[in-house]
Parts: sequence; C-alpha cells; structure tokens
Amino acid sequence: MIGSCTVLDTGVVYSLPGTTTTIIMVRHAERDEGFDPPLNEEGLIRAQALADELEDDNVLAIYYPDLIRNHQTADPLIERVNPEVHVYSEVEAADTKALANDFVDHVLANHAGETVLWIGNTGPFIEDVQEGNLQEIYRRLGGTGNPPVLYRDLYFITLHDDEAPTFVETTYGGPSSLD
Repeated sequence: MIGSCTVLDTGVVYSLPGTTTTIIMVRHAERDEGFDPPLNEEGLIRAQALADELEDDNVLAIYYPDLIRNHQTADPLIERVNPEVHVYSEVEAADTKALANDFVDHVLANHAGETVLWIGNTGPFIEDVQEGNLQEIYRRLGGTGNPPVLYRDLYFITLHDDEAPTFVETTYGGPSSLD
C-alpha cells in the first residue's frame, strides 16, 4: 500500500544556523473535475493573482507535483521571476509523507535563507495511511489547525535557526466557487 511504510518526521524544523527560510504554501488554482484537468477560467485568474501577490516576495524556487493544474498555477509567477523549478514526479508524489520529508530536507539543504513556494494538492488521500501533500508538508513543518487546503489560502511559514517555525495564514485572489 502506498505510504504505509513511511513515517512523517515530526521533529521541530529549524533553518540552518545564521539563516531564516520562508516556505510559502498554496493549493493549485481551480480546475474542473477529473484526474489531471487544466485550470478552468477561475483558476487561470487565480494563478495570475498568485503571481501578482508574490512577484515582489523574492521567491527563488517553486516546487510542485507533476500535474497540469500545478504547472499552470506556477506558470505566471515563473514567467515574472524566473525561479528554480522543482517538479516531483507522480511516483514521488504518491507517498505524501515521503514527499513531505524530502521536500523539507531539500529546501533546507539547497535554499536555506531563501523564499520558496510549494504549490500542492489535497490528495492522494488514503484513509488511516496518508493525507494530501499540503496536509503532510504542513504537519512536517509543525503546523497545527487547518492546513492551506482552500483555493484562496496563502500560508507563509518562517523557519528560524533558533526557535520553532512561525506561521502566517492569509488569503489571496478572493473567494473561490469551489471552496
């Protein structure tokens, strides 16, 4: 069973000494039903709103699973700021606990002191085994309460080198017809 052997690391996440790292988390923008549909009209507007919101936040890397809706959510910001882009394959993204552990480790090893964006998903969900990558990464970073699973959610997680992460939960692009 996918994810049945992976354990989510739940230790406090610190940025490397002398650095502060920011991870921004959002759900992909709106799309129609189906396995891997493109963004719908509302989603294309939201993807532009995300680029408007983050254009001046010095996002140096964007990470997301290899799904059309995630690519299309990232594209407007990629065009504006030309960040490094890291795409997780469908196989890598299937075990969301392993993905969460790998993502956090990779960010700390390669982007300490920088700002990165995670564009995630609420699945694949397997009852009593794993939740979506947004939920697992949020928990891996020490998040409590609601993870950023609404289309309008925009979370900023600051990893400090000497204290537990801090979380700022905000929104962007207005209400969604799918939330």
